[in-house]
Amino acid sequence: MPEVVCNTTPLQYLHQAEVLWILPKLYGRILVPRAVADEIEAGLRAGVNLPILTTLDWLEVGMCRAPHGRFHGTFIVGKPR
Repeated sequence: MPEVVCNTTPLQYLHQAEVLWILPKLYGRILVPRAVADEIEAGLRAGVNLPILTTLDWLEVGMCRAPHGRFHGTFIVGKPR
């Protein structure tokens, strides 16, 4: 199964539509950049209906590094805060 780097939009709207469960069915590994996790945490604090990333064991939060400005690069995995 393919790997995917996910931003806030699919996480937010799939969660709000109650179909977030579909992501791990479609992709083998779901990577979320630290900046996206921070954005979701800020939204949660503001009262936006967003997923709590620490409850999603199929999701990895880390830092993306893309060499030479290209999308493909290294993903350094860490635990969600």
